[in-house]
Amino acid sequence: MRLRPDCLPCLYNQTLRLAKVAGCAEACSVEVLHEGAKFLAGLPLDRTPPEAAAELYPMLSRIIGTNDPYEEEKLHSIQKAKELLPWVEQKLKEASDPLEAALRAAVAGNVIDFATQVTFDLEEEVRKIFEARFAIDETERFTKRLKEVKKLVVIGDNAGEHLFDKLMIQTFKRFLPSLRIYYFVRGRPIINDVTIKEAKMVGMDEVCAVVDSGVDTPGFLIERANEGARRIYQEADLILAKGMGNFECMESYEDERLFFLFKVKCSVVAARTGCQIGDLLCANQQTLKEAR
Repeated sequence: MRLRPDCLPCLYNQTLRLAKVAGCAEACSVEVLHEGAKFLAGLPLDRTPPEAAAELYPMLSRIIGTNDPYEEEKLHSIQKAKELLPWVEQKLKEASDPLEAALRAAVAGNVIDFATQVTFDLEEEVRKIFEARFAIDETERFTKRLKEVKKLVVIGDNAGEHLFDKLMIQTFKRFLPSLRIYYFVRGRPIINDVTIKEAKMVGMDEVCAVVDSGVDTPGFLIERANEGARRIYQEADLILAKGMGNFECMESYEDERLFFLFKVKCSVVAARTGCQIGDLLCANQQTLKEAR
């Protein structure tokens, strides 16, 4: 999905949010905003939003003086997610369809995002997620495929959210013990996306194979992946891409193995999917392509 004019003010707002998160003094904040404005003024619209972010954030991080300005926010998100896990675990135990419920648990955490137009209350979203309707609901199609395959790749999104992904993976493994699952993380800190550091922090490597994809964008791009991640991706039978950043990068892929799972959090993605801001979707790539 290429940049749209609406993406530019969104990216500019992210520069201000970044300065605040990093606790910048006034002079530093002004420099961050000025440099962000100059970058966006010359930004061609022939790339995806995550590709633009992959240029913008490192530049601003150098001004601020840290390569991971969202480090503390990521830790806060992880702690908040941990507090909600017991309730989600109980809902999974009570579910009549545990695999579908596991997908719901994973999408609940997708509200944790510091790079979108709107914010959602995590506790409120988690509490209502098991009764919420999917605007595009291919959960049954996905779980049917899941029972038939040997290798699943889950492409992670945000830190904190990945704790809910871990619950999903644990549920998949409990009912499908022979399934081999690979969890892809970003190759370096970018916004609040999960890296190998945050994945191991919560024991993700104890339930599946954690793969440092090498990707430096807040969305998976196969051409930016390292050789190992490319090989695993190509050999996978089924792929589940979490979050809008992965959708923005991967929605043009011609790949019937690919399913997206996320909450719509911006007007551009809403228009692209035919959904509304706040909607949930679990959709195959081919379904979304045919609907446009």
